[in-house]
Amino acid sequence: MSWKNKPSDFATTFLKDADQHVKKIVGEVLQQVVIRSPVMDGEFRASHKVTLDSPDTSYKKEYDETGSETLAQGLKIAASAQFGGLVYIQTNSPYGPKLENGHSLQAPNGVYALSFQYVCEKYK
Repeated sequence: MSWKNKPSDFATTFLKDADQHVKKIVGEVLQQVVIRSPVMDGEFRASHKVTLDSPDTSYKKEYDETGSETLAQGLKIAASAQFGGLVYIQTNSPYGPKLENGHSLQAPNGVYALSFQYVCEKYK
């Protein structure tokens, strides 16, 4: 009797699938954060960053009204995410905490918490 799929291949397949799932989740959370971001001039929308293993504490004024560039940059970094690693999706915008706490008519319930909740519910 021979194995069609060797049992030793299970771990490799599992890790590959898990890595793909992590990348998908990171992409969905980032997309939700970007589309839920209130837009006046695109500065807050451009402030979202994705990093691996450690947070980025820098802040540079950039503008991205549509969010497409922010999403593309974040997805490029997320492509290297691996199962078991740390992925940070964050903003260092000076007014990020106020926006997260409802100080915007465009995002009265915040951005990050709702994005997280949405993706958690989707994959329950």
